[in-house]
Amino acid sequence: MKPTLTAQQLEVLTLIANGFTHDEIAERLRLTSQAVNDTSLRARQHLGALTTPHAVFLAVQAGILKRRRGRPPGPPRRLLTARQAEVLTAAADGAPLTVVARRLDIPREQVSARLSEAYLRLGVTHLPRGQRRAAAVTAARRRGLIPPALKEAA
Repeated sequence: MKPTLTAQQLEVLTLIANGFTHDEIAERLRLTSQAVNDTSLRARQHLGALTTPHAVFLAVQAGILKRRRGRPPGPPRRLLTARQAEVLTAAADGAPLTVVARRLDIPREQVSARLSEAYLRLGVTHLPRGQRRAAAVTAARRRGLIPPALKEAA
């Protein structure tokens, strides 16, 4: 017997299957993040799945979801949050965390946390600590996520 999902459960599961985060789904469907979480949980329960990826797999196997390749057209996913981009831009010159924190008027711990998140999102965490910031700045500039370096006057 084929399990049945509500239209909303099917829509949420389809978006999850296509790589959208719960926050992106909430924005797209004009729901709260909690509503998306609850809908996802109910879909998992109806399918007898242990995890959301397992639910997607079971839904595809049951013919409820069609197998898709990649994300459907839509707004591009932001690689960095606005705050991560701001902190990375402020830290691009290699200044110590305390100096960057002073520039942005935020605690040093927040600077460290936002930089760590940016490193993870930009895929530079495999590098030695001393090379991560420069690699992240280079990657972010190449992708247009932070402004290019200012040319120095000669």
